[in-house]
Amino acid sequence: MSQTIDVAFVKQFTDGITLLQQEYGGQLREGVSVEAGITGDRAFFDQIDSVEMSEVTNRHGDTPLTDVPHKRRMLSMKPFDLADMVDRPDLVRTLNDPTNSYVQAFARAAGRKEDKIIIDAFDAVASTGVDGAGSAAFDTTTSIAGNTGYEIAVGGTGLTTDKLITARAILEASSNMEGGEYQWYVVANAKARQGLLADTEFSNSDFNSIKALVHGEVDTWLGFKFLKSEQLPISTTTRSIYAWCRHSMKLGVGTEPQGHIDVRPDKRHGTQIRYEMDEGAVRMDEKGVVRILCSEA
Repeated sequence: MSQTIDVAFVKQFTDGITLLQQEYGGQLREGVSVEAGITGDRAFFDQIDSVEMSEVTNRHGDTPLTDVPHKRRMLSMKPFDLADMVDRPDLVRTLNDPTNSYVQAFARAAGRKEDKIIIDAFDAVASTGVDGAGSAAFDTTTSIAGNTGYEIAVGGTGLTTDKLITARAILEASSNMEGGEYQWYVVANAKARQGLLADTEFSNSDFNSIKALVHGEVDTWLGFKFLKSEQLPISTTTRSIYAWCRHSMKLGVGTEPQGHIDVRPDKRHGTQIRYEMDEGAVRMDEKGVVRILCSEA
């Protein structure tokens, strides 16, 4: 047998480039209020808090005036970009032009970054006041009997029907409206959704739709529309899942995620693929966001 036959071995190459499995991103935009066309590095949103009426106890008396509480919330914008080059010799030496695949990969990266911006804002300290110098921290008070906080304790369990019922009760008690721009959402990772599908009460046909039973999907449950993300924060084995009212979260957009393909004369006329965006997010109302702690131990 010839010892040099490997020189004649055939190498077969296929057309096209396959993107590896990766989270698409851009899942959370539908669950927040979007303010487009922002210019500058900050945006301010004026708010009016609730007022109470007083009983009239006399006739022909003076009209009492109520000091209507005005508030303001600040949203900080941040630019992001991603770029790479394809040199002219690269196009000659490769079977497949990678340019289009780069654009697709960059678009998915932009979607993931947008989701992370929103996720980080759920329980971040929000800037308030005339010039944004004030602050509003997320209420980490644990919600238990007789205590209406906005955090649901881990309790040694993952995402369960009981926790969602508690989250719903918190939002209801805070007078959050439902539907339309006030739609309620939950963002959960695969582990949390798996735990919910295994919950006997959730999987019971008397409680849930046939879609979840047949397809293993969690779409809408207890008035919450479910969104997906694998970027939710985790501390040791405790994952944060969020339930919120759409009107309580704001996404500011200065530049929509967009791609550019340009020939760079300063880089020997190589092709530059670049994606950019300018966005920021802020929690508009502490009473509209609930953090559900779930065990992944």
